[in-house]
Amino acid sequence: MTAWSTAQLTEYFVAVNAAGSEEAAIALAVERAAEIVEAEIGLVVLGGRPRGAWGFGGAAPERDLLALSSAGGIVDIPGLGDVHAVPSQLGSGLPGALILGRLDEPFTPEERQTLQGMAQMLGAAMRGARALAAEQTLRADRERETRLVETLLAIQRGIVSRRPLQETFDAITGGAAELLGDAYVALILADPAPRVASSAGGVGPGDRPGNAARAAMDTGSLQVDEDEQGHAVIAVPVLVTGEIAGSLVARAGDAAGYHADQLEAFAQQVGLALTDARTVELVHEAHHDHVTGLPSRALFLKAFNGRPRAGVLFIDLDRFKAVNDSLGHDAGDQLLADVAERIRGCVRVGDTVARLGGDEFAVLLGDAHRDTAVATGERIIAAVREPFRVKGRTVYIGASIGAALPGADGNGSPDELLNCADLAMYRAKQDGPGRVVVYEPAMHAAALHYLSLRADLQRALAEGEFGLVYQPLVRLDAGSVVGVEALLRWNSPGRGIVAPGEFLPIAEESGLIADIGQWVLASSARQVAAWRRRRPGLTLNVNISGRELVRPGFVEDVTRTLAAAGLPTNAVTLELTESVLMSDPKPAVLALSRLRARGVQMSIDDFGTGYSSLAYLRDLPVDELKVDRAFIARTQLTGRDMALVSTIMELGHILGLRVVAEGIENQAQLDAVQRLGCSLGQGFHLHRPLDPAAIPPLLESPSLHRAA
Repeated sequence: MTAWSTAQLTEYFVAVNAAGSEEAAIALAVERAAEIVEAEIGLVVLGGRPRGAWGFGGAAPERDLLALSSAGGIVDIPGLGDVHAVPSQLGSGLPGALILGRLDEPFTPEERQTLQGMAQMLGAAMRGARALAAEQTLRADRERETRLVETLLAIQRGIVSRRPLQETFDAITGGAAELLGDAYVALILADPAPRVASSAGGVGPGDRPGNAARAAMDTGSLQVDEDEQGHAVIAVPVLVTGEIAGSLVARAGDAAGYHADQLEAFAQQVGLALTDARTVELVHEAHHDHVTGLPSRALFLKAFNGRPRAGVLFIDLDRFKAVNDSLGHDAGDQLLADVAERIRGCVRVGDTVARLGGDEFAVLLGDAHRDTAVATGERIIAAVREPFRVKGRTVYIGASIGAALPGADGNGSPDELLNCADLAMYRAKQDGPGRVVVYEPAMHAAALHYLSLRADLQRALAEGEFGLVYQPLVRLDAGSVVGVEALLRWNSPGRGIVAPGEFLPIAEESGLIADIGQWVLASSARQVAAWRRRRPGLTLNVNISGRELVRPGFVEDVTRTLAAAGLPTNAVTLELTESVLMSDPKPAVLALSRLRARGVQMSIDDFGTGYSSLAYLRDLPVDELKVDRAFIARTQLTGRDMALVSTIMELGHILGLRVVAEGIENQAQLDAVQRLGCSLGQGFHLHRPLDPAAIPPLLESPSLHRAA
């Protein structure tokens, strides 16, 4: 037989990689390899143990076969006789080999080369599967921790907003029961006599909760007992200002240590709720935030009375959630308290600082002018930008601030003015973190438009309002279509055709881009896979965003999507802009490298728009440059413009990259880029974006079909 082609090996790799498990991948690889080289036996040896044995009829493989050196040899197999066997190493990190054996004749050098390629691809698939399993385990652990933090934060928000105490107790026991796998959780308070104040989850373990709870309250420490079925019962004391006020108890199952840590976190929330409830009895503390000592929202709004010229700064912290999630609830509280102190140091005597809730603060400016509001906001931003020391670690956050001045809301009510400042803060975040923006009436209409468009966008994907058009990629010397670029279109029933530039930024910001991007890739991959039956070499270009690229699981989702569509990975090129690659380069380059290792091609779109340099091009795992249309539009002008485009194209060719000229709008531009040696192009002069039905005729004709 002859060696397999690169395309066949790629399809083999896709099939093995999509097998679903390591055992399935090994079994598939062994069987396919044995069929290809007409071998009687095959197996994988990993760590000295046989895996996926094929052709042995249920008998164990011979020790001589398992111990083969890299050179191979002849092995006597019971029931078969002398077998020519050759091992092919699986590659780095996997101490083993794919071993095939044949009766009649030894393997040719070409067969050995093919088997080595297949073994390395199997090794890559196994390493990928193991990495994915480890990543999924890590992701599950992170998700559990994230759920814990989010549950605790929700309870904390309820405490800060002064929800009824019983409602808070029920939220604590319910949240703990859910996170502990529907374990039985009970809150037992000691005053005036021990009583169950709240419970949730499964069936309680007899009288054991009372026993464990009493022991926890007596000793002030964690207690572990067993119920009648031998399940662990744990109880942690509830402390209020250092005094024991009760106990939180749970039937913990088998993970007592893990559950104890979580139960202690919920017990802390009980303590905070009880502390806050006792504090409410005092008039002063009833109107102040217990974490920062600042006035609450209610007191802040009351402070407007008799101050008709008052203005508002609405402050939202940037990157606070990352600190809270990584360092914990207590660290987040410490950080909020430190932020409050810095804000206090930035305002004038007579101004009022308040914490509205979460990571939001406000400043009441006694006599506000625009310059005063902006200057105060900029002082606060500069102060918050300085590093904080939290739990022994240095952390960095920022702030975005919206300002509203008297008369901005139309009626001057405190609530309306605060809402106006909130809208301005949101605009500040849109413009980039670390800004002060003063409210303008147009922001209200813009906010309503944004919310309406976002709601429609969420519905659009579910109701099939999106569609795809395809712009051909043309080989300029022959005029033939060699690929297509998938372009997203939205035809909204209520809005009509919505421009991508209008809805894609909202999709990106809201996180909807992940689902939309997955739909685009899956739909276009299926379509191009069907077209490749007429034009086998046809390729697909798909644009992806930076948010998609660094999303956990993106690389695996791309691989699975292409395998499901039956489209080889080397037929797909993902396009990113330079700005995406430069905004967060390390995670982006890591994801690109993993995709490229699986055969997916990479392209830099709009190349030359401000970030281009030989240094970063040399290090990026890319295959293609698409020269920005602004450069192509200037090729008709001066020799200097031509020299600039020529330099960009030469740079790409030196680095071994495909170079595509975008935006070819007329014959002069086409002639110019051809003279410069560019072999690939796109643009309205060649083809406009076309509906799918218009593509097949182009694939059947080698001649150039230009748009009218």
